Amino acid sequence: MVISSAPGKVILFGEHAVVYDKLGIVCSIDRRCRVKASLLSEERIDIDSHGLGFKDSLDEKGLFQKAEEIRAWEKSGDFQKIKENLAQNNLAPSFFVIAEIFKKYRTFHGIHIEIDSDIPNSLGSSSAVFSAISAAVLKLLGKSLSEREISEFAYRGDIIAHGGTPSGIDNSAVTWGGYLTYRKSGGIRRMKIDFSLPLLIVDSGQKAMTSETVSYVRELREKNPSQVSRIMEDLDLISRKALSALSTNNLRKVGGLMTEYYQELSKLHISTPELDRIISLARENGALGAKPTGGWGGGCCIILAEDDKREKALSELFNEKGFSSFPVTTETEGVKLINFRR
Repeated sequence: MVISSAPGKVILFGEHAVVYDKLGIVCSIDRRCRVKASLLSEERIDIDSHGLGFKDSLDEKGLFQKAEEIRAWEKSGDFQKIKENLAQNNLAPSFFVIAEIFKKYRTFHGIHIEIDSDIPNSLGSSSAVFSAISAAVLKLLGKSLSEREISEFAYRGDIIAHGGTPSGIDNSAVTWGGYLTYRKSGGIRRMKIDFSLPLLIVDSGQKAMTSETVSYVRELREKNPSQVSRIMEDLDLISRKALSALSTNNLRKVGGLMTEYYQELSKLHISTPELDRIISLARENGALGAKPTGGWGGGCCIILAEDDKREKALSELFNEKGFSSFPVTTETEGVKLINFRR
């Protein structure tokens, strides 16, 4: 049996822009997904996602057949088929990750997987699942664990979960952990930051619509390439300024740039009234900055407070207003094995 774990993440700067090779800044957080995996004598894959109501099983033929269908849709660019498949089976990306591992190593073995997570949607929840599954399955198969390989398998799962071509920032963040910069053409780079941002997560109460918003922005860019490209360039500039502000621990500057990023990306109309209200409440009540994080279209906002005292006051305010909120700290560990025994 293997027990593995991977953290959630928050995108500080760069969501949507990273899809188009712009700078992203991300950090992992102290909410984690845990995966328990054990070998089965029967030739099937069982996945049980505790608390989410998702449970399914596929035999060897069914697993590889479904994986081939998904690969064909991906190769043809038929992301609508991928999204329809996801709507029918929430566990399809997890099965696909396992099938990709088996394909690479030309093997198959029955495995039972249990998933438990306290990572809210839009905070890297799906990527953490795929990263933890990859680490556990690779260990069960006796393969050496490489962060790069685990991240690549997690990215394959994100393609299905996002219904398109994700940037790669989520799978990188949950696998490596800590503060990272990411650019699609250059990969990840660790940031030398030795402080934790006083961040408050506020949940809008709406499910993040990552696959829909990523597809929407891609379609909008095809229709209005100059407009969207201009916005992406402006977002990249904001992220580069934020990188400098973070390196000098200038929290007031970081907060202002967070709000600026929100205002610029909102021009693509992927925010919601609930997200906008959270941002307004934060700005009216002393937050240094605020912005949605993740795919937008719902999900969570990150609020940067001046200190722990202001963070607590903001949390109480949002709870009074009917929003769920909680503080997070930076998690330095990425994916890891918690337990392994034959």
